[in-house]
Amino acid sequence: MTAHYDWQANKTLSECNRHMLNNEIAFDVYFLVGENRQVVGAHRYVLVSRSCVFYAMLIGPMAGKSDEKIAIPDIENEVFQHMLEYIYCEDTKVETKNAIEILYSARKYGITGLEEKCRRVLEHGLTTQNVCNILQEADKFDELTLKNKCLEYIWHQPKDILRSSSFGNLSASLVKEIIQSDKLDAKEEVVFDAALQWSEQECLRNGVIVSPPNQRRYLGGILYYIRIPVLETGYYNKTVVKSDILSIEEKKSMQNYFSGVMKDVKRFRTDKRSKGENQTLHWRFGPVNCMHNETTAIAFSSSREVFIDGVELDGTGYDEEHYDVFLNIYDMDNQEKAKCKEKIAINKKKQSYQVKFPAPPIVSKGFTYTIILKIQAEHRYYGASGRSNLNKTDSHPAYINPEGEFTRLIVKKDQVPAILVRPLSDS
Repeated sequence: MTAHYDWQANKTLSECNRHMLNNEIAFDVYFLVGENRQVVGAHRYVLVSRSCVFYAMLIGPMAGKSDEKIAIPDIENEVFQHMLEYIYCEDTKVETKNAIEILYSARKYGITGLEEKCRRVLEHGLTTQNVCNILQEADKFDELTLKNKCLEYIWHQPKDILRSSSFGNLSASLVKEIIQSDKLDAKEEVVFDAALQWSEQECLRNGVIVSPPNQRRYLGGILYYIRIPVLETGYYNKTVVKSDILSIEEKKSMQNYFSGVMKDVKRFRTDKRSKGENQTLHWRFGPVNCMHNETTAIAFSSSREVFIDGVELDGTGYDEEHYDVFLNIYDMDNQEKAKCKEKIAINKKKQSYQVKFPAPPIVSKGFTYTIILKIQAEHRYYGASGRSNLNKTDSHPAYINPEGEFTRLIVKKDQVPAILVRPLSDS
């Protein structure tokens, strides 16, 4: 064989498999993929060796004629190609935007490694913009772990999510799960507004007129999970009564409750939400000294799943100082998880300032993340006498980097005295 045909030379097994797949060499099985029935080829040996489902389809009891094209109408070509690439090479590019579809195909054909890859991408890629869509898909495909991650994410930072159009697209059962939780960290006024807007969307989806009777019909039992008795009286009179969602009997009961005649309201809860666990500060430093412009990086891991809300900054002893703050957080693959840019007016009477991410990222248990902070200012302070092990003392302890160095660049001094942390779940 001449050198021209020796493409196998110096290639790994994975690289040879990829070359065979991409160049359609010696295909012996074909599929009709997606609604358009696009023809896609592959190798029986590879598929059978990697999937019990393909084994059954191609040589087991489900096998058809060897020259027959196999229809797979429920998976589109692009997704099917990602699955094939993983089967051949044990790697493929999975992104948040395509992970749900790839996860479905991986589950269907028993590609467990690809399933786990998709779950990780989705769990690590949750944002206020996509969490409702991912929640809907996770519920549809019975992905309970992913579903619970989404619910926890929404409960802990619901403000923008409840007001988003994607919340209005959720199923009634998911809206109920979100609203009934004691962990939902939102004012009850925001919860009522969200439920009312969702009921409008539900009317439109079902092709009926948006009206109080129809909205109430679709809200059903969801309404009783909204703690209307804890609403401010002004909001209740201006918004709830005006919406005409409550029955005449319910309005009378509410009026008696607000006027003090009754201590309870039938079917409605009168206690405020506990709103889950509060944000905690993980303090790193004690005394402070002055420093000038400098970029610092903090590499850390956590013993449990948490939100990183942001950081606490030391102030300065100077009046009329301004900090231009640039804050980023990256995962182990150097993918940006969140960022913010903020201008802070410094007052020497105030010793510290909080900088928060608009959409706090989730930090997974055991993974390493890096916060990079840059402050542009004439003067700023740094902490000294740093600690590498930061504990949270409550019923669910969280340890930020319980082993090893807390910062990868500097340990004895830094601008960030504290990381703002909120537990996500009890994992």
